[in-house]
Amino acid sequence: MLNAYARTLTDRIVVPVARGLVRIGITPNWLTFVGLLLTLSGVGVVLAGRPVAGATVMAAGLVLDAFDGAVARLRGTAGAFGSFYDSVTDRVADAAVFGMLLWLVAPDPVGFTVAMVALVTSQLTPYVRAKAESLGWEATVGLLERAERLVIVLIGLWLDVIDLALWVLAIGGTITVTQRLVAVWRQAGRPGARRGARP
Repeated sequence: MLNAYARTLTDRIVVPVARGLVRIGITPNWLTFVGLLLTLSGVGVVLAGRPVAGATVMAAGLVLDAFDGAVARLRGTAGAFGSFYDSVTDRVADAAVFGMLLWLVAPDPVGFTVAMVALVTSQLTPYVRAKAESLGWEATVGLLERAERLVIVLIGLWLDVIDLALWVLAIGGTITVTQRLVAVWRQAGRPGARRGARP
């Protein structure tokens, strides 16, 4: 949702910074890698009992991740491998973040269940889009994308309202997956819609 409605605003911030990064020789893959390391480090700090500090480190990783695409475009190196690499590292980071959340609420059966729903929908959201695009359809709609999910996690850690954050993630994630499935279903029902083989 942020990508759809705040792109103009974020570009005013991201593009000038990205130009500066290009000038000093920073590569997009380096940004992606360091962003992942910061996210994993932040998860470790949270699990060590310092949620505010850990969330701050994770936020730094999220900020770096926001620049890799812009740097790639400005350097003229945007390509299939960079997109693949960025997507894979995003899934690794998401798995670590949601694994951390599951650990934090593990003693509470309700909280653990809500966290599982949040985890599953966070993985389904990009999968539905990728599968749809592989069949020639679009599935970019949705209430919560990756940036929104991570911001909600960070707020939950900073304000010590992780239970509330998990409910927002679970409900918002379920709505997002449903929105994307409906979008694909509508496209699939159009005359001449592409038909793909079942895996």
